Amino acid sequence: MAYSIPSDQEVEDALRYVMRRVKGVNSLRKLRKLVIKELKNSDPQYTVGMDRLRKIAVTAPFIQTEIYAVQGKKKKDLKGKCPVCGNRLEKTRNETLFGGSVTLGYKCKECPYWTTLKRRIPIRYNFEHKAEEKKDEDSEPERDND
Repeated sequence: MAYSIPSDQEVEDALRYVMRRVKGVNSLRKLRKLVIKELKNSDPQYTVGMDRLRKIAVTAPFIQTEIYAVQGKKKKDLKGKCPVCGNRLEKTRNETLFGGSVTLGYKCKECPYWTTLKRRIPIRYNFEHKAEEKKDEDSEPERDND
């Protein structure tokens, strides 16, 4: 069975259309099903994987993402990479009384994922449509002329 891979922009456009219509989706699997249905209107052979869709949805400015996670059993090294979007993790530090610093956990710069030293494992995603800010290029800011 042949399939085609849409561009990131086509996936984002389909995602925007779906999120405007349904306002919120409580599962990545449901979101993928809705986006593929929308993509197939353009080309019946289009499909998108869950990892790719998750990365696009989590970093999209028009989607508010909530990540539900469970605590891992072992202290695992994250290797500086976010398990949700794949971007670099930033250390969350705290200063000690003696002037040193201690790492408390890690936070992603691009998505809402965070973890303590014991790894949090993402298990469910909740996606909600966030109103986009409209930019008025024609309007100028008002000035007080005294």
